[in-house]
Amino acid sequence: MLYKTGLIIGRFQPFHKGHLYLMEQAFKHANSLIIAVGSINITDVKNPFSFETRKKHLETSLKRKKMIKKIKKIIPIADYPDNDDLWLEELKKKTGKFDISFGNNEWVNGILESRGVKVIRFPFHKRHIYEGVKIREEMKRSKNPEEVLKKYLP
Repeated sequence: MLYKTGLIIGRFQPFHKGHLYLMEQAFKHANSLIIAVGSINITDVKNPFSFETRKKHLETSLKRKKMIKKIKKIIPIADYPDNDDLWLEELKKKTGKFDISFGNNEWVNGILESRGVKVIRFPFHKRHIYEGVKIREEMKRSKNPEEVLKKYLP
């Protein structure tokens, strides 16, 4: 079944080829996607990139891959770790209507599924290579973190 609009939620810290794989798989099930960039209200070791930087990486890669026209919008979403209802309310306000969600974050999937949203999970793509924490650690150890980042950006 082909859905009209799908949703992908991620931190994209940084955006990498594993995320692109998720989007490619999602487009087999949805005509268009809304991308929600999460944790915009947190800056720490796990979240070093600003929303603006992550959005730029997404847009640049999606243009290069000729997928940008199928992206309805890229929105920022803050974390509310102690209030799932507030998080979902904020998400729905910013996304508008969507028919299905794609992803592997069980906290997100649990919130959505408990409120009746259908979620499709795909296996991770080369998780031993494309994992945000590993990429950030490699960037931290490098004398040229931008070169490391370029290696992983789609």
